[in-house]
Amino acid sequence: MSSRLTVTSNILNKQARKTKLLISFKTSIKSHTVESLFSKFPTKIQLSALYIGALTALGGCSDYFEPTITEICETHSELCSDLNLDARCRTERAEIIRLRYNNQDSKDDAYKYPLLLNFEEYLACVEVVQHIEHIKHKGKEATRLKGVLTAQREIKRLSRETKNSLDPYLSYYHWSRFNDKAAFHRFERYAASNRVSDPELLVSLASVLIKTDQERTIETFYRALSLYKDSDDIDGGIYHSLASIGMDLENYRFAYVWYGVAEAFDDELDDAQRIQLRDRYNLPDEILDNIVDEIVSSLESGTFNAKKLKLDKL
Repeated sequence: MSSRLTVTSNILNKQARKTKLLISFKTSIKSHTVESLFSKFPTKIQLSALYIGALTALGGCSDYFEPTITEICETHSELCSDLNLDARCRTERAEIIRLRYNNQDSKDDAYKYPLLLNFEEYLACVEVVQHIEHIKHKGKEATRLKGVLTAQREIKRLSRETKNSLDPYLSYYHWSRFNDKAAFHRFERYAASNRVSDPELLVSLASVLIKTDQERTIETFYRALSLYKDSDDIDGGIYHSLASIGMDLENYRFAYVWYGVAEAFDDELDDAQRIQLRDRYNLPDEILDNIVDEIVSSLESGTFNAKKLKLDKL
């Protein structure tokens, strides 16, 4: 039992180290019918609706649902045979098989990003469980080694194939994994195009810009905040980063406001920092507190707009 708990803990720890962007992307995978590499990725619910709708149009009650993983492996063994065959890492393996199956005829690179992420998760899992000794079933160690080798090979292959991809997520992948400067510039150009629908892309860009261009970082964070529809999804680090920028720029009104927003969304924070700023720089706290309330309200309602809030006046 203790070995199982250790394995589970190790897997969860590895997965937790993924960036929020890489995790969140898995809920917005493109379908293979998408028209453009830069189109908004539909949610899983939308994908399901589209898929079922298409099958309904083809007719036949038995076609309403996607085949199970077992059925896929029975009819398309080549999609499954290079992965481990025992019960371990079943969820990660199933995600890979499903992506392979649904994108057999795909003409673009978009699906390769979630496939890379799933292979990374799968590799993290099988590398751990590979070392669990099976007294009765020695063959399981061999099938898991096969899974490890497959994951390593596929990550290398997919990375090589997508090195010059224009897809923003794949550009992000090559930048974040391999420090590929050309990929970063592709990603940066896309992020600057106002076609971004995923705020986490902008947060990732801002995390780089903050080192060299604070004004542009503020604009990028504002754009990201305008894209969130649920305040629970917002990375609280945005508020702290904005407050830190205010301090660096010696714009203490700005810093005060964003410290206040951070406090509003984190019950564990106290107002000591804001009080210190207010007292030291004689800030108009009543006016600034009203601005904090307006920002918080707009974030909670998914209507954040920096221009309408006149944040440039801070």
